[in-house]
Amino acid sequence: MKKSNSQTSQNPKVKSNKQKGGKQRNFVYFRTLVPSIITTLALCAGLNSFRFALEGRYELAVEFIFLAALLDAIDGRVARALKAESKIGGQLDSLADFFNFGIAPIMMIYFWQLNEIERLGWLVVILYTVCTALRLAKFNVLQDALSSDDGETMPIWTQNFFVGVPSPVAGIMVLSPLYLSFLGFDMSSFLMPIACLIVILSLLMVSSIPTFSLKHLKFKVPRVYLISIILTFVLIAGALSTFPWIMILMLCAAYLLSIPVAIYKYRQMERTL
Repeated sequence: MKKSNSQTSQNPKVKSNKQKGGKQRNFVYFRTLVPSIITTLALCAGLNSFRFALEGRYELAVEFIFLAALLDAIDGRVARALKAESKIGGQLDSLADFFNFGIAPIMMIYFWQLNEIERLGWLVVILYTVCTALRLAKFNVLQDALSSDDGETMPIWTQNFFVGVPSPVAGIMVLSPLYLSFLGFDMSSFLMPIACLIVILSLLMVSSIPTFSLKHLKFKVPRVYLISIILTFVLIAGALSTFPWIMILMLCAAYLLSIPVAIYKYRQMERTL
């Protein structure tokens, strides 16, 4: 019994409550569950996306992928803000990411038109899904190494970069042909270019190319530019609500163009060490 009391007191996230009869019940603070609840909601969004893709309701399916991406973007931040990070939360996040960005988007593309090239189309689907799994496994290993006391200490500026393209970004970009179809373009004659795009995104996910990360981005804005920056964000938000598919395509193109800049910046910082 003493051992049980000792273990309970060493864990701040578990609260012990002694009942009549000498039995104990353990309680978990609700705040520790919030990040996992958000991750679970993201997984539900991905499942809904898959369902709507099966029904041929592709615009709705894409919207649920965006919802999953939004929830994925905030669950980690919420965990850090509430000091509720946990190993089970990290594993759940990886599993949700694998389905939401490694299975749902590529199967949507396959159901939509990629199945027209039969075996080659399915081979591309397998490649993309496997690369997503490898990407997430590699990310988890890197995170474990960085959090371990035995891991090599990395310079603080490396936090501004990812290794390869993150799976949520790839999951949004792989749907680019669908965005074009929503704008009225006939994509049935571009099946091979679509397959090539998927192969390129697959390889970028498992590559060692540095890409920009916004997770730890911190910069000071001069007061003189404050109003201009706020107005810029308002204009972007307005454009996204008015011309969503055009704006999303422009953001995808901007991200691809940022990769060479990220490589240059990374190597420049390496040389200053």
